[in-house]
Amino acid sequence: MKGLLIKDLKILAKQKKSMAFVLLFLGLCAFAGDDATFSATYTVVVLSMLTLNTISYDEKDGGMLFLLSLPANRKTYVKEKYIFAFINLLFSIVLAFALGYVPAIVKHTNPELGSFVMSIMAIMFMMGMGLAMAIPLDLKLGAEKGRMFVILAVAGMFLITVTGYKILKDVLYIDVLGELTKLLSGVKSEAVLNGIIIGGLLVLTVVVLFCSYLIANRVMRKKEF
Repeated sequence: MKGLLIKDLKILAKQKKSMAFVLLFLGLCAFAGDDATFSATYTVVVLSMLTLNTISYDEKDGGMLFLLSLPANRKTYVKEKYIFAFINLLFSIVLAFALGYVPAIVKHTNPELGSFVMSIMAIMFMMGMGLAMAIPLDLKLGAEKGRMFVILAVAGMFLITVTGYKILKDVLYIDVLGELTKLLSGVKSEAVLNGIIIGGLLVLTVVVLFCSYLIANRVMRKKEF
């Protein structure tokens, strides 16, 4: 496990110049613009996708066969990818705060902290959902085909969610969003409300990634190289 994590970190180290350029650009955008969430959002997106880049490198030139010949079985490989993905998500939140909120304080625009953190956590949840779909598909179909299916899957989920919401609201007269808003409006303290939402998003992200991990384990166990 430790060796696989070090291997992925070394893969990222090879991209340090391009990553440094992207982060520098986002930092300049944070100081030049008025929207504190822009740079923060893109920071989470960019860093989250690094996990998928390591899978692409592993598959290159038969690298996966070599990795599995080492003292690391398929289950360990999958587990490492999800631990690496979760570390990336957490690190992206810290860096997003540094590139988004800190410049806003320096410029004295002083964005509301609770709303800023809520925005970052929402993006983290969406990227977690994306990784939960992308990792098993990348392992099953390969990096290139996997990305295409992820795009189709996200579009399909969006369509199903919107259609399902409309059916519940217009046909069954169940306004899920309205009921959830009423429930949360009962919380008097804004700090407590933000804490509930942020905690809920974090728990959902962990649950979704764990379910994805179980699926990826099954995919990897049956895959032939």
